[in-house]
Amino acid sequence: MLGRRPDREIEEELAFHLEMRTAELIEAGESPERARERAMARFGDVAEARAHCAAIAKRRERKMARTEYVEDLRQDLRFAFRTLVRNRAFTALALATLVLGIGATSAIFSVVNGVLLRPLPFPAPERVVHWGWGWAGGEPSGALSAYKLEWFRERSSSFEAVATYRSFTQGLGTGPEEAVSGLRVTRPFLRVVGHPLPLGRWFTAEEATPGGPDVVVLGHGLWQARFGADPGIVGRDVTLGGVPRTVIGVMSPGFRFPQSPDAGDVFVPLRLEADPQDEGHNHSALARLAPGVDRGRASAELTTLSARFRDAHPELMGERERGMGLISYQDLYVGSLRGVLWILLGAVGLVLLIACANVANLLLARTSERQREIAVRSAMGASRGRLIRQILTESVALSLVAGALGFGLATWATRALVAAAPWRLPRAEEIGPDATVVLFTFGAAVITAVVFGLVAALPSAGRGPMIQLREGSHGTPPGRRLRAALVTTEAALSLVLLIGAGLLISTLLELRAVDPGFESDGLLTASVPRWPDRYDSDATLAAFESRLLDRLSPARGDTDPSSGGSGAGPIQAMALAGNIPLERGWNLPMEVEGRPDAREGDVEWRGVSPGYFETVGTPLVRGRTFTAADDADAPRVVIVNEEFVRLYLPDTDPIGQRVALGRFRGRWIHPEFAGEPAEIVGVVADMRELSLRRDPKRTMLVPRSQAPSSMRSTPVFLLRTARPGAAAATLRRVLAGIDPSLPPPTFRPMDEIIGESLARERFNALLMGLFSAIALVLTAIGIFGVVSYGVRRRTREIGIRMALGARTRDVTRMVTWQGMLPVAIGLAIGIAAALGLTRLLQTMIWGVSATDPVTFVAVTAVMATVALLASWVPARRAARAEPMRALRQE
Repeated sequence: MLGRRPDREIEEELAFHLEMRTAELIEAGESPERARERAMARFGDVAEARAHCAAIAKRRERKMARTEYVEDLRQDLRFAFRTLVRNRAFTALALATLVLGIGATSAIFSVVNGVLLRPLPFPAPERVVHWGWGWAGGEPSGALSAYKLEWFRERSSSFEAVATYRSFTQGLGTGPEEAVSGLRVTRPFLRVVGHPLPLGRWFTAEEATPGGPDVVVLGHGLWQARFGADPGIVGRDVTLGGVPRTVIGVMSPGFRFPQSPDAGDVFVPLRLEADPQDEGHNHSALARLAPGVDRGRASAELTTLSARFRDAHPELMGERERGMGLISYQDLYVGSLRGVLWILLGAVGLVLLIACANVANLLLARTSERQREIAVRSAMGASRGRLIRQILTESVALSLVAGALGFGLATWATRALVAAAPWRLPRAEEIGPDATVVLFTFGAAVITAVVFGLVAALPSAGRGPMIQLREGSHGTPPGRRLRAALVTTEAALSLVLLIGAGLLISTLLELRAVDPGFESDGLLTASVPRWPDRYDSDATLAAFESRLLDRLSPARGDTDPSSGGSGAGPIQAMALAGNIPLERGWNLPMEVEGRPDAREGDVEWRGVSPGYFETVGTPLVRGRTFTAADDADAPRVVIVNEEFVRLYLPDTDPIGQRVALGRFRGRWIHPEFAGEPAEIVGVVADMRELSLRRDPKRTMLVPRSQAPSSMRSTPVFLLRTARPGAAAATLRRVLAGIDPSLPPPTFRPMDEIIGESLARERFNALLMGLFSAIALVLTAIGIFGVVSYGVRRRTREIGIRMALGARTRDVTRMVTWQGMLPVAIGLAIGIAAALGLTRLLQTMIWGVSATDPVTFVAVTAVMATVALLASWVPARRAARAEPMRALRQE
């Protein structure tokens, strides 16, 4: 009968149209017979009419279905929000869990998006690559000499442009100097970065060659702030670093060079002198692929050219040198941070999965409590799909609210992450919520809702109404095995996170126990933020250092007024150096004189003043330290460390041996190094010159007065003191007396610098520890909730057992064991997973194996203890219940 209804409607519709058309024709003057014929001719094709009417009927039905669906959805949403408001405890716990998971995941994703996924600020950024000098076993990321850069640039055809750059800071103007940061760049730089100038022009070939006119291109921000965006600035002169330069253009607005984001105030020509005798690898090369050339073809061309270069200049390539290669600019720019960020995103993703499992367990328990309601709905005609849709609507509504709150948490957490990061995150100013992050956040919320909503809905919606009504609250709850599986999943994921955090914490502890090779306690460092341009002169700098050391010499008993005239000043020892310990300096080649069997090698080079070793507390092993007599006119002398002796002079007395610093394969890398070799006059204990992670490197120290001119940088001050405040005041007073124009120095205790050197490890351990702690708490709550729910469902059973004589400890043991069984399975799975996944942390750990058994055992014990407590508490509560009260409960 129901199947014939559409046909009957079509017949009625057809008859209606025939009657209407006939009446219209009669009114128009046609006879009834003629009108009937013409109406039949109009609607004579019954099949066509039926199809037309059927289409109308279907459209009407679809419209009614859409109306019904919208109405059902409105009712479901209203019911879902009413239910969530009514169950405040459940809603609060579920929201808190989801907000933590979604917010933390979105915060880390914001950083990943800003650093790794967002395109670099160049047109066609995928075509920008880095040239690097490759060594066996490493990426071609090393810097280049000017000669190698020019040799390969002239002979390559796969690149549209190749440029190099170097940042600098100088004073602007002739009055009170304003420090500006800029870039020295070669002429092709603008073609590589692809930013046309809105005002003026770029450097000409003449301006980019040595001896060319002094010109400058202003950064857009400096042009606006300092010169009021005056278009007439082009052609005028400005003084930069004491040198008058003609302004020839203004950089495009918003341009920021990622490698040196703060160096965009001014741009001046970098004039390379391609001397094959200058082997200083000091130039980073940036290139843009030519149209139609891919990275594979360009890389193959560089490999071919490297072979040609080896044939042409065998003296410039060692056995381990592979030659020129390329990597993407973003790989160079991001470096090891790429792996760290993906690992952190993966870790926080595990937290989100644990949060989902926890909420799914909550919803399963709550859905089980609503069996009667679901059964009544089913008995009244609600289909399984309709029931699932109702539960899904509740979970989606819950997740959307959690997504909105999580996005707010992510916005705050992202700012906190960027501020707390121990390294400058690339493009940190661009990291933050954007459309991609919003889409990710709410996409994660919706996917989460669907996943845990289906997990909660399917077990209950698939049971018949009579079964649910008959079982009431005493039957086997739906999804019991699924809840156990979720607990197993939570335990496994939490254990993986906890083991990862344990390895990172072990790394931090191992590094804190490393002996740096100097006495950091009582060592104060100071540096002048910016030296005036006149200190570029060797003579001016040498005179300044001599006066400073003379005035602060502890032998003179220089005192602070607060010392009461005791004659013992606050500075016990004082020295100058080109850089502080743990801060990388120069790396230079050298040769040992008269030792053809001693292989060539690079050494860490340090320029220090007399008193350096006494100040930093590094013991002298043999020989002597530097004295004031080791000046520029005296014979060259050096002091080496024990690692140098072990590597180059293992079978002879190093004192008196001679080394040629800056000599490579029988020739000097720069004319400044040429001269008599230096005599080794002392050997000192090894220091961690680069970082606490790195073993002591072969190191050579020379007097600052004998350092080559190009390497004699402005000094940092090292003070040995028991009274840092008084020592700082003394240094400020002396510096002001020598040169009142010097900015006040910045002071940092060496203990603080060591702490900062461990900041990355501490940050990684803290973040991973935070994630694992959240995961552990969520897992404990999940175990507690599942065991508590099981106890509540088995109240009568437990009452009967106790009424029949079961002891409290027997009931406690039974319930606890049943709660721990899925946890034990999860721990076994988690250990197996961690054995594979912790290898991804290899670059983040130090001094500990990725499969360290101590960490695995300790973390598993902690996890098992927390799970045992989470199971024991509800088990103990159930065992203490009165049997008669338990039997009376429904």
